[in-house]
Amino acid sequence: MRWRSAWLAVFSCAVVFAGCGSSPTRTTRSQPRIPADVAQMLAADADAVASASGCAARSPAVKLQTDLINSVGRIPPRYQEQLMSAANGLVSRIPECLPPQPQEHGKGKAKGHHKKHDKHDEGD
Repeated sequence: MRWRSAWLAVFSCAVVFAGCGSSPTRTTRSQPRIPADVAQMLAADADAVASASGCAARSPAVKLQTDLINSVGRIPPRYQEQLMSAANGLVSRIPECLPPQPQEHGKGKAKGHHKKHDKHDEGD
């Protein structure tokens, strides 16, 4: 799933770089920053999604999306739309895991077994 890894790398970089500052002596106006604790939390969430595979990545992706929604008030407006769009797109691309199917014991033996009993019972 290269698209997911690439998407998460971009997302993580955006969060980390937005949360980091450069030299304290800037001559231009400083860019708005994502608080370090929020950036670290979102980066950890993105790493959890990247380390999961297949539908197992959906739960960490939803956690990333939820944490982002809960932190949106602490994120500068210029980053909100881009980050929300990335998180929403990520969740929409990861399929939900299907519930486990009940296992049949012996693939059809139970059906044949019952038929034999029915025939046997009729003969008695």
